[in-house]
Amino acid sequence: MKSYLLRLALVAGLLVLGLAGALADDLGKDPAKVLPDALTMIGKQDGADALILKPGDKVAFMGDSITAAGGYVRLAKFIIDAKFPDIKPTFINTGVSGQKAENMQPRFEKDMHLADKPAVCFINVGINDVWHRLGAPHSDDVLAAYKANVEKMVDAAQAAGAVAVLLTPTVIQEDAKNEGNARLLKYVDAMKQVADAKKCKLIDLHAMFLAALDAKPKGLPLTADGVHMWLYGDAIMAPGVLRALGVSDATIAGTDITNAFQVRAFNTSLAKAAELLEVPPTRFFKPELVRYLSF
Repeated sequence: MKSYLLRLALVAGLLVLGLAGALADDLGKDPAKVLPDALTMIGKQDGADALILKPGDKVAFMGDSITAAGGYVRLAKFIIDAKFPDIKPTFINTGVSGQKAENMQPRFEKDMHLADKPAVCFINVGINDVWHRLGAPHSDDVLAAYKANVEKMVDAAQAAGAVAVLLTPTVIQEDAKNEGNARLLKYVDAMKQVADAKKCKLIDLHAMFLAALDAKPKGLPLTADGVHMWLYGDAIMAPGVLRALGVSDATIAGTDITNAFQVRAFNTSLAKAAELLEVPPTRFFKPELVRYLSF
């Protein structure tokens, strides 16, 4: 069994190193370009830092596999720690692969640690609500249930004293005109309606990705498979989070994130590697693998 696990670990390590090499080629082997390039693609915003976090604050993230993979969460945390070293916030990632709004809402209070009074609650939901149902026609009833569940999550966050931030769903395949993204617009609009009604913050990641699809260099991937993030996808999502927290684009672009792209090969068993990374061993063979070994 131990020998088998070691072989699996070796295969996983080679896979990661191969992916890392491909990503390095995409980056021109210069991580310093990632954030400035991403901000250029989505449109830079003027303004100074107005950080809303206090030392020791907790920031919680609710989401699906994109959040569970954690690349954008870790990148945002890396930048906060680098530029605001006295804040030392705790980031709580409660993403679960495959989940829709109907799955997230029942676990929101417990998993987001609302009893511990997080300062900010980010809610990123909608991709699976559309993507997993593309085999059937659009349903207004499903959309209405989605909106109601987002409202309940915002209500719970605000009742706990947290700043609620809605992150609109990103994209389904890197084609703005496909059926998935056409349907997704209805969910983006529903989330905007919730933000207006509940007076909470909203970061339109969907619009940011559409802008990036228009502006990105030919052949540069934003996602690994059309949904889960590649380096530049995370580098678009993280500024959305940071803008909501009051970090300026100038600060984001000026952060040296070279160390955030370190990839380590573990000369140990798969089980031990999973323990060190604090993820289930099965995650080594999911699309999110590269996210756990970067940022």
